[in-house]
Amino acid sequence: MIISVITPSYNREKLLINAYNSLLKQSNKSFEWIIVDDGSKDNTGILVTNLINDKKINIKYIKKENGGKHTALNKGIDEASGELIIILDSDDFLTDDAIETILDDWRLYENNEKICGISYQRKLINGPKSKSLPQSPYISNHIECRYNQEFYADRAEVYRTDVMQRFKFPVFEKERFLSETIVWNKIAMEYDMVYIDKEIYVCEYQNDGLTANSQKTRVNNPIGAMENYRIMMKKPFKFKLRIKYSILYNTFSKFANIPFLKSLDKENKLLLILTRPIGDIVYMKYKKYK
Repeated sequence: MIISVITPSYNREKLLINAYNSLLKQSNKSFEWIIVDDGSKDNTGILVTNLINDKKINIKYIKKENGGKHTALNKGIDEASGELIIILDSDDFLTDDAIETILDDWRLYENNEKICGISYQRKLINGPKSKSLPQSPYISNHIECRYNQEFYADRAEVYRTDVMQRFKFPVFEKERFLSETIVWNKIAMEYDMVYIDKEIYVCEYQNDGLTANSQKTRVNNPIGAMENYRIMMKKPFKFKLRIKYSILYNTFSKFANIPFLKSLDKENKLLLILTRPIGDIVYMKYKKYK
């Protein structure tokens, strides 16, 4: 059994070496590293070619036109040959025992078709520690655990490859960003996940990264944001959250310049009508990010 480690990268030549060094140190080398270069203009290609020529770990390098992280992930998922996938961002790295830990834990659940993967803790260099789970291991799903039970801290998710290949990231013309939660939430409507309180992933959010600029990024990619909030208005989410996300759906429909009647999601039509005035207020607040 091997794990496909997928790293989407855009102009991260100087940071990729940290991820590479962490993979070199892995106590178990049963993995492939898939680097998807999303149209970088720096020397990422030269760096990766040199790393491949070193032949110390199994590396696949894919160069594509710039389309955003989600399109790079789709390409990496298509190329994955491992049974499991973990996304390793270009500015992050894994603990030395990460691959070994994942493989050991997965053997307990690999025959359970209702389990889509394992979620571990992230160690945030410049952020809060993950909230402890009620127990560990803990069986739940992304919607229930992250949203309904409010375990909001980012985690390191490991997914079955066959599941990821079923739930690809949607692509919207001229948009370069899509929140990964759109896929995690779709998966959560069909599968459970194992949550384990162990840190296997270390990250430091960059000032120019997607996380640091999330508001502006969503405002400039409103159709993807609408689709994300359309899913988050569904009944698996607590009602107070459905209200919140209906407000945001309304807000981003205005940024997408979609007329109100056309923007109405039929399943949540009444909720959207009631929250439209608040959505207009939030729109005025978010206009500064345009």
